[in-house]
Amino acid sequence: MKKLKFLLTIGLVPLLILANYVNPENIFIDKYYSNYFYLISSEKLRFLTGWINFPIGDLLYLSIIITLLYFIIFKIKKPKILILNIGASAFLFIFLFYILWGLNYKRITLKNHLDIDGKFEKKELIKFTEKIINDINKKHLNLFFIDTITPRNKYDFKQSVNLSEKNVKKLKKVFKNRIIKSDYKRKSVKKSLFSLPLTYMGFSGYINPFTNEANINYRIPSTSLMFVINHEIAHQLGIASEKDANFISYLMLINSDNEYLEFCGLSYALRLCLNEISKIDKEKYQNLVKKINKGIIRDYVKINKFWKKYDGRIEKVSKKTYDMYLKQNNIETGLENYNESISLILNYNNKLDE
Repeated sequence: MKKLKFLLTIGLVPLLILANYVNPENIFIDKYYSNYFYLISSEKLRFLTGWINFPIGDLLYLSIIITLLYFIIFKIKKPKILILNIGASAFLFIFLFYILWGLNYKRITLKNHLDIDGKFEKKELIKFTEKIINDINKKHLNLFFIDTITPRNKYDFKQSVNLSEKNVKKLKKVFKNRIIKSDYKRKSVKKSLFSLPLTYMGFSGYINPFTNEANINYRIPSTSLMFVINHEIAHQLGIASEKDANFISYLMLINSDNEYLEFCGLSYALRLCLNEISKIDKEKYQNLVKKINKGIIRDYVKINKFWKKYDGRIEKVSKKTYDMYLKQNNIETGLENYNESISLILNYNNKLDE
């Protein structure tokens, strides 16, 4: 056993080098891993975990943390044993991460699959934003009747998951060239046991690569829930990039048969557009905000106030760590990748209008 642990510990560095050696935008990975092996393995994992109400992955992480603390506290006097245990565990952890999910970071991105230009003109952004404002104002009135009413999600968690599950079939119709090949036969979306820590860390949810569960922070504002669930389902479909997962979530929502889900998709896109315009033209940003129904603005303010309450050192450290993690996995812009989906949304819609 010691010999095996030693070999695994020694193999940790070559494993990391090999993982970094595999180029992103990899056709082989996209075809044989993301669209074949991963589809099978992820469905089997969801079959094993989906029927259980509580998140197995959260318990797995908790047991790892407890075990790690045990070895650090009680095996500190035997540093060789401590190093071997941690090294061997790290090897298995990283190996399984890439085999079960992480190699999706190397697949071809949606930008290249769809042949979408990553740039856009200011006038295109403003024109698109004005269109969204017109669409979302109408949708808001259809759903909530008065323009000053703050939107609310009338669906509970289980209903939100069931509605979101149906969006995958719509998504496959949107991508006529079958970019998304998963039928998503087994759903596995759960409330995370770590919702409070996730809130302090500034995260709305995460996918567990070892169980393929989508674990959702149930403390987030209810109007954010639909987008987050669809975002994590996108990760379960094998979409690793945060930018691509946001884009997939947007497409699933706006193509839904449910009017509230369409509203959520428009709401996300509008927030992105307004954020981008606020950086380049303050006056135009203020003029556009005046055109939006007051209830929608109140919802944006409510969401911002929620996250402001939890600003602090924990969030800064966790965001910095996650930024490094994303860059390690070929997401060059790190956390900024979340907001870069605006280029995909805008240029995709431009192609539809051609």
